[in-house]
Amino acid sequence: MEQHHRATRFFHDLIVGEEFVSRWYVANEDELIQFALEYDQQYFHTDVVLAKGSPFGGLIASGTYTFAIWNKLNLEVNGNIAWIAGMGFEDFRFPNPLRPGVKFRSKSRLIDKRLSHKDPSRGIVRHEYQVISESDEIFFVCVCPSLVHVNEGEYESVGEDDFSFP
Repeated sequence: MEQHHRATRFFHDLIVGEEFVSRWYVANEDELIQFALEYDQQYFHTDVVLAKGSPFGGLIASGTYTFAIWNKLNLEVNGNIAWIAGMGFEDFRFPNPLRPGVKFRSKSRLIDKRLSHKDPSRGIVRHEYQVISESDEIFFVCVCPSLVHVNEGEYESVGEDDFSFP
């Protein structure tokens, strides 16, 4: 199922401190195993019996799976931003393993933003992202600086470099 998001929120529309949360999502055991069989074949992601003897004491989601589902859920709530590109990730962590049957969602918070020094048609924003359970257990957290479009007519004059923050 293909979804296309229309950019309706540009740099000047984004407010530092704004937060968005996605819908709840529950991954079943079969979904986790099928993903891992294709992309991350470690036994504690693919074999229920062997996973019981792992340091995790049972089957857990691949970090790659957790990241992929985070991205899907995040775009459902932030897909209307006029994204240009992500610039990387800071403090990228999986503090707790995600297990099958756990209800979770994505949360985003805009932590800062500035206009590009190099190109007045874009801004740089930094979001903190989390994947969290109903009991606020955190499965994934990162900070992501990204380039976003500035709405035409709102450009300001600027100077040099773009890849340092603030």
